Amino acid sequence: MAEIHAQEQPTCPVPHAKEQPLPPGHPPVPDAAPSSLQPPPGPHCIFFRQPEDKLDPAENDANDVPESDPSAEAVADVVQDIVPAEYLLVLASRTSKLAVRQAEQVQHMLEVRFGASSPAFADPVPEDVREEVAAIHERLRALDGPDAPLRPFAFPARTMQTGGDMNLRSPLYVIGGEGRAIWTKELEVALLAGGVDAIVHSLKDVPTTLPANLELAAILEREDPRDALVVKTGLPYASLEEMPPGSVIGTSSVRRVALLRRAYPHLMFSDVRGNIHTRLAKLDAENGPYTALVLAAAGLKRMHLATRITAYLTAPLMLHAVGQGSLGIEIRTPNGSERDARVKALIASIADWRATWRCSAERALLHRMEGGCSIPLGVASWFDDHHEVEVTRNEPLATPAQLAAEGKPVSAPVDLRFSTPPPEGQVLTLRAVIVSLDGARSCEYEASALCKSVDDAVALGIQVADDLEHRQGAREILEEVEHHRRLAEQADEAQRQKQQVPAHEQDRRFVPRTDGQPKAWEV
Repeated sequence: MAEIHAQEQPTCPVPHAKEQPLPPGHPPVPDAAPSSLQPPPGPHCIFFRQPEDKLDPAENDANDVPESDPSAEAVADVVQDIVPAEYLLVLASRTSKLAVRQAEQVQHMLEVRFGASSPAFADPVPEDVREEVAAIHERLRALDGPDAPLRPFAFPARTMQTGGDMNLRSPLYVIGGEGRAIWTKELEVALLAGGVDAIVHSLKDVPTTLPANLELAAILEREDPRDALVVKTGLPYASLEEMPPGSVIGTSSVRRVALLRRAYPHLMFSDVRGNIHTRLAKLDAENGPYTALVLAAAGLKRMHLATRITAYLTAPLMLHAVGQGSLGIEIRTPNGSERDARVKALIASIADWRATWRCSAERALLHRMEGGCSIPLGVASWFDDHHEVEVTRNEPLATPAQLAAEGKPVSAPVDLRFSTPPPEGQVLTLRAVIVSLDGARSCEYEASALCKSVDDAVALGIQVADDLEHRQGAREILEEVEHHRRLAEQADEAQRQKQQVPAHEQDRRFVPRTDGQPKAWEV
């Protein structure tokens, strides 16, 4: 009977990568290995887990450490020695390659306006940028006085590991108890201490409530905020619709899992941590369990990996995370400090009003809902001319591979002009959805408003949050999510205690340190 039953089981007609283990419950495929994934340990967990549910310390994002330049830190120290303090602005970021790339982008934006290589200090000034240079000179004189000689600023950078970088074992929805401060706290301590002047963040990692005496001075022009589907090399799928039942999607986001479960209940989801290169390596490994990953398109584009994007995941299927695609720059609130006021003026000058209003509305919504890493909230925001501006510059309908085939640029070049909103204002629309972890229940709301300032955008975010909470039933879903998060946190803590890790090898979350060093600046 067992043989007859085995013969009656359907086989999967879709091609699979050679040697790729099948997901649990997947129809049999000739010569395929069984799945290495373990089912969720209980109703409090939404992810399938790896057998050991931990990473080899030697694998701790080795690919995430930027290629070292032995002279880089020495050069930065020389800069600090020869540049007067009032003309020095020290940037900081996390240590990952993506964070460093983002800090370099901010460095470049500041350098082309106020640094030694800026056309503002060229003699003669290039003809094609004279109007932009005049605006730069005006801002510099506003800092130093109309009669002060113009001189360039320097923008060295420092890097630092954060709690989220060092804890690669626990799922993000478990370690979200402190909110998104897992990516920012250590950097903010250094900022308050005066070790650096500004922090470059991925805005989606920044809590909506900042520590006292710190503020966001700028939100930069938004890179593509959409989520991207990246299919395992060798598999033929071009979309989620084509994937067979039991296909495993790698992601560490409860938002992505909840939204995708709503539309594709036949798919499975496994937690995947690490930097972009590490995740892609896990995806493409011959014996890896993942059929595809869902990643932020912005990170792939900034790391020049845009050609890996198989398809964009967009509304109504997928709404992106609050602030996704934007960079936020955090500074000390001046509070009478001339130096801090100068830093604020320089950083604020590179802000983009369109991204600022959109992200401020999204962050106001999230703040009102009291959410963090663990909230399955998706958002979308746009102005009436979104298709003519953002879609043209950073959110094309075609994938980067398609654009490259057509000879079109993947992203827009840096613009020297300063961003100013129209005095008549602009109509902004904000859409939000909250979905239960099993994808079975959801609430959704959309509203528009004529905005003439960032305060109007914040008011729009609050309006959408209030409607979701008081009229659409969001609070009930969020309470259920938090209940399951706490159960998962307890299970994760029990697992760590069972491993009996020595106290001297643990960080403040009782998670083993992988570098063996105290948290310190890399100087």
